[in-house]
Amino acid sequence: MPADPAAPAFTPVDRFSADPAVRAACPADMALVEGDFCPKLEYRCGRRSSELGHGCAEYVRGVPCGGEPDPRRYCIDRHEWPNRVGETPRVYVNWFEAKELCQSVGKRLCRRSEWTLACEGPKRLPYPWGFVRQPSPCNVDRAAIPFDVNAMIDERTREAEIARLWQADPIGSHPACISAFGAYDMSGNVDEWTDNLADDPETNQPSTLNGGYWGPVRNTCRLSTKTHGPKFAFYQVGFRCCADTIDGVEVPPPKPWIDREREDG
Repeated sequence: MPADPAAPAFTPVDRFSADPAVRAACPADMALVEGDFCPKLEYRCGRRSSELGHGCAEYVRGVPCGGEPDPRRYCIDRHEWPNRVGETPRVYVNWFEAKELCQSVGKRLCRRSEWTLACEGPKRLPYPWGFVRQPSPCNVDRAAIPFDVNAMIDERTREAEIARLWQADPIGSHPACISAFGAYDMSGNVDEWTDNLADDPETNQPSTLNGGYWGPVRNTCRLSTKTHGPKFAFYQVGFRCCADTIDGVEVPPPKPWIDREREDG
C-alpha cells in the first residue's frame, strides 16, 4: 500500500542523517549513493564453509573491477518497504506491484545495478559489513521452515501460512546492518525485487531478486535470483525504492548493464 500520510515522520538516527550533502540530495527516508558501479566483479571464495545455503565463509579481498566503472548518484530507501521504522516489511508482492508502489510515492523500483552499488559500497564488499560471513550484523542464516505450497496459494490460508513461516524482523531492528552508503538490511531479512529491465532493455529476465532473506542462503550484494518471473510472489519477497537526487546536481545517465551470464537461482 502507499505510504500513510498520517504515519509518524521518519527519524534517521545514524551518522548519515547529519551529513549536509545527504540531507540536500535526498528525502529524509532515503540514503545518498554516490560512487562508481563496477559492471564486472567476481566474488572469489577464500575460505569455504560447510554450512548449507552459502558455502563460503570468507571472500577474497582486493579483487579488481573487470570493467569500466560507471559513475552513479541517486537516492535509495534506507529500509525495505514501507520504509518506516518499527513496521513489518511488506512481502508477498510481485514485481509489477513493487513497481507500482514505488511509483505511487514518486519513486521507482531500483535498477539491479543501483541496488548492488548501494549494498557493496565504494569498497565493493560482498556483504554490506565486509568479507566474512559470520558474525553477521544482519538477519541471516536462520533455519529454514518447510512451506506448504497449497496453503500459500489459497487466499483463505495464506496469511496464517506466512505467519507460521515468518522470521523477518521489524524495520530498524538491526542498526548495525547498514551499508557504507546508509541503507539497512540489504543482506537478509527479506528478498528484494530489482529492475533488471531498466539495466538491460533486451533481457528476457526483467525481474530480479537481490539480498536474500533470513534463511541460509548466500545473501551477497551482487548475486541475483533471475529465475522468477514478474508475477511471482512469495512469503519472503519484498522490495525497496530508488529515486533521482533532488539537489540539482547533474549526473550522466547510467550505462546499460548487460550481465546475462551471472545467475544465482
